[in-house]
Amino acid sequence: MNLLKHRLVRYLIVGGFAYLIEMATLFGLHHGLKISPVYSVAISFWVGLIVAFLAQKYITFENHEKRPSIIGLQLVVYGLLVGFNYIVTLLAVSHFSNKFKVYEIRTVIILLSTVWNYAVYRLLFKQDQLSLDE
Repeated sequence: MNLLKHRLVRYLIVGGFAYLIEMATLFGLHHGLKISPVYSVAISFWVGLIVAFLAQKYITFENHEKRPSIIGLQLVVYGLLVGFNYIVTLLAVSHFSNKFKVYEIRTVIILLSTVWNYAVYRLLFKQDQLSLDE
């Protein structure tokens, strides 16, 4: 049985890769450039997010939809999810960075958001979506 054929396995592998990219960016910004924890997380969040969105869309869910109405809908829903995740992340970092390392905080938030993100992605990248103009 090929595990990579299972969507959940691909989701976790892609998510792990995006996590590594985000953490490397966070490390470079925070320790290398000496940027504050909140600003470092704010920037690295977007780097990880872009990597994750593209990889989840094309690799995990194999969604190669090109119709503008579908892509627009995906971007709107994804944007709302991103906004929610972004606010939760920054609130957690600003609230807990005096007690925990920024990497620990971000890791906990990523683990929690993995659950609700997967549920939304499954709906968002369904292969049988209908266009808004049909």
